[in-house]
Amino acid sequence: MTTLLHLSDPHLDGSPERADRLNAVLDLLPPNRQPDAIVLTGDIADNGVEPEYAQFSAVMASRLPWLAVPGNHDTPALLPSAPTLDVGDLRVIGVDVVVPGENHGELRPEEAGRVAELATGARRTVLAFHQPPMRIGHTYVDPMRLLNADALAGLVNRIGTVTAILCGHIHTACTATFAGVPVLVAPGIVSAANLDGDHPAANRDHPPGMALHQFTDQGIVTTFHYAC
Repeated sequence: MTTLLHLSDPHLDGSPERADRLNAVLDLLPPNRQPDAIVLTGDIADNGVEPEYAQFSAVMASRLPWLAVPGNHDTPALLPSAPTLDVGDLRVIGVDVVVPGENHGELRPEEAGRVAELATGARRTVLAFHQPPMRIGHTYVDPMRLLNADALAGLVNRIGTVTAILCGHIHTACTATFAGVPVLVAPGIVSAANLDGDHPAANRDHPPGMALHQFTDQGIVTTFHYAC
């Protein structure tokens, strides 16, 4: 069994409060339930500036192997991360779907080609990116999804070994199926989404959350936990 700790949307801004929320979920699991690696699916920084990534690097310095992908608040060139992470028989591949200056995501042909090449030879592949490809019925976040979902479906079929898709962005725990593959969305760390999409102010009193994905030969078990 391979276990991934999946985090998203810490929106670090240099303040100790937001770093504390990230540390709270990183430290949530007891010693007997430690994951094999950590995946962070975007909006690592709030303003996409160097001091925020320095704060992130300081938090992650002594942690397990990890991979981070950019979100719409990030500056991809400043985000420190390896492009792939091999854990057990899983190859986790970070995918950059950021559209500069926009909140929605887009899978560009050159990025799809890069990801397909990185997946070559992997027994099981996990794709990690920020904006999920499906609507969730929330009027505020749905327009900010990955808009060209057909390109993602084509990439999933092209790779042929995709076991799961990990996303963030919507600040709420969510599961779905897309192109025959589970889409697993981690809750937000900085805040939780308001259920009323017509009044979308984020709930910053909600505790930071995380997802724990257990990959077995029989399938995937996902549990969600909060640092209350």
